[in-house]
Amino acid sequence: MTAKACAWVLVLMAGSAAAAPCYNDGDVVTLEGTATRQASHEADASAKPAWVLSLSSPVCVVSASTGQGGGRQQSNVSAVQIIDATPTENARIQLTGKLVTGNVSSYYAVPTAIWVLKQRVLSGQ
Repeated sequence: MTAKACAWVLVLMAGSAAAAPCYNDGDVVTLEGTATRQASHEADASAKPAWVLSLSSPVCVVSASTGQGGGRQQSNVSAVQIIDATPTENARIQLTGKLVTGNVSSYYAVPTAIWVLKQRVLSGQ
């Protein structure tokens, strides 16, 4: 193999190693961002507001496609709905939990959610 070809192989390998991993529906992940509350848009007065984590940087999520073709769909996600935790509003937090795609709560805020197992406050409001 020539030196030029070896250089290209190294560049390609470095590029793929630097790429962020794609998380699958059901993976246990740790995500970081800012928690905000979204008011319910439903007519039901008893509906609770939803908590959303605006991520520090987008993550790749792979979910089952709902279209006729089936298969899997990959997307970059910049916000996830917080399930089973009530964070401090506008706090910078780190959440560890199970990643879930699709409508998983009575109030559907965003298409991806995290079922929280552990919560850590990084900084207050």
